[in-house]
Amino acid sequence: MEFRIDPTSRVPIYRQLCHQVSEAVARGKLQPEERLPSVRELSRNLVVNPNTVARVYTELERRA
Repeated sequence: MEFRIDPTSRVPIYRQLCHQVSEAVARGKLQPEERLPSVRELSRNLVVNPNTVARVYTELERRA
């Protein structure tokens, strides 16, 4: 699964990522038990702060 962010969007990065992961699960592109990239790996790929990715993962766990 490849995630993308739009740095020009007014939507915060963590919300963009949360939305993309939730949509991927809802559409069956990402299975509920499928592993997501590590915080460091995803932050490196997207060139964002690791704390942002950690916040996304925490938010998604809380919703589950």
